[in-house]
Amino acid sequence: MRFWKNYPALVFWAGALLVGAVSLAATQKRSLDRTEDFVLFTGDKVPALIGSETRDLHLYACGPAGFRPIPFQVDKRDQEGRYVFPNEKLRDPSRDGTRLDANDEMVLMVKDAGDQCLNLTWPEAAVKAEEIKLTDPINQSVAWVYLFDRPGAKPPETQDYVSYRVENGQERVQTGQYEIGRNLAEVDFSFLRLQRPEGGWSPNLLNRTELNLQARLVNGAIPLQIPQQKLRCAVVGVIDGPVRVTQDVIGYLKVESIGLSWSTETFPTYYCNGHITPVTAKIPFTLHKVFMQLTFLWGFDFNENMLGAVFRDPANPKGIVLDGRTDPKVETTRDNLYLSVNGPQGGLLYLVDYSPSPILAEQMLRGTLVRQSLASPDSPQDHSAHLLVGFQTQGQHRLPKGTYPYRLCYYYPVPFSDRKVQEVINLIQKPVQVSARPLPQVPPGNP
Repeated sequence: MRFWKNYPALVFWAGALLVGAVSLAATQKRSLDRTEDFVLFTGDKVPALIGSETRDLHLYACGPAGFRPIPFQVDKRDQEGRYVFPNEKLRDPSRDGTRLDANDEMVLMVKDAGDQCLNLTWPEAAVKAEEIKLTDPINQSVAWVYLFDRPGAKPPETQDYVSYRVENGQERVQTGQYEIGRNLAEVDFSFLRLQRPEGGWSPNLLNRTELNLQARLVNGAIPLQIPQQKLRCAVVGVIDGPVRVTQDVIGYLKVESIGLSWSTETFPTYYCNGHITPVTAKIPFTLHKVFMQLTFLWGFDFNENMLGAVFRDPANPKGIVLDGRTDPKVETTRDNLYLSVNGPQGGLLYLVDYSPSPILAEQMLRGTLVRQSLASPDSPQDHSAHLLVGFQTQGQHRLPKGTYPYRLCYYYPVPFSDRKVQEVINLIQKPVQVSARPLPQVPPGNP
């Protein structure tokens, strides 16, 4: 009789325990162990927030202490899909408004993501939210972030991962892992310093980055070499945010002797651990009608401060010491996705990614380029060593008229390791996947 008398209370507590169990079961810990990735998604992934003022969108991760703000930025893209740069001269920088559109880009670093957290009090002034799930396509491990619309609220303070500056005719991009720069109007970088494994900064390691074109015409003319000085560029726009710096760069090449004029527009993007330059090559004619051979040289011309580091690529996995002496055993005929250089100065990884254009992946060979000398006439006078490592790509002359996208990817992991090499390759080939769902309008626990 006493049991039945207390039945309603038993039902209540049983229900409460069940609800608690469901709540706990729905809250998961981060299992995603990738740390090098940036995560990029567009407004259409978070439809509940379309139309929100971009300045009111703030990103949070969740852990034992609740929600914490993390670095995040929104980059506007117009109806044509072009980035909107704040100081554009050729276009109206206000042409896309200030509210989130379906094609606007949002970006964060995967290392900042956290656990899944339900039934927590929202940040102050938040009126809408999306839970964003990050999934590793390789092993299905997961992490979460939370995007809130907080109209009129003061943005939370977070770390600024990357900065851009121009001084004394040179531009610099600096993060906690690398600093890279060049003279304005020049295509090649002439400054690079890295975080050392034991801490502290290396000296400048670069003479310059190398980009040369060698060709032989079908009419039997002597070989044509187009020097780097013929390649020029102009930076016409910059977005400097807390997660990345994006530039609009117009590059151009003009060779009067054969009437060749070539221009490209690229959007180099710099993150805390590396930078990516997507390139769209527009070939105005079928190249084999003019060229019987066409070779691009892409690489790093290091100075003497890189002596003692080790070069590796898939064709030369045992490594080649950069000591100023050319190694006759270098394998140069295999195709390589990447190369690495690692030493007490720090480490770097360079990839030429043809996956956006299958015909490039099929036609092009990214051969090994290693040339070493301790006294080179084409190095700047204040640096005598010439330690050139990179790619010599062959097969371009077989490409028909068309448009070919590809990416140049540079990464500087700290500390450098084989695992980091694979993680960067996964970043490029198997990026983290993004899915989202709106959170309830009035979440449990909100006052």
